[in-house]
Amino acid sequence: MNVERINADLAKTYAKMEQLQKRAKELEELKKQTEDMEYVKIIRKHGISAEDLQEMIALAKKEQESILETREKENKEHEEQA
Repeated sequence: MNVERINADLAKTYAKMEQLQKRAKELEELKKQTEDMEYVKIIRKHGISAEDLQEMIALAKKEQESILETREKENKEHEEQA
């Protein structure tokens, strides 16, 4: 195999990689759009208003913060006892 042939193969390989990366990005975007539509269908199916959804999200965030605070306190107590 000579250098020119190797360079030609490399060029074809890089071109194919570029095409595949572009296709992967397109598929990632399509996946995100499809997931978003599934979320919208669920929300509409259950008759959840935008305000209710915002309240549920806020409540979930508060709950997560509370859980994390509790875990941090427990970890500190265990460290102090050790």
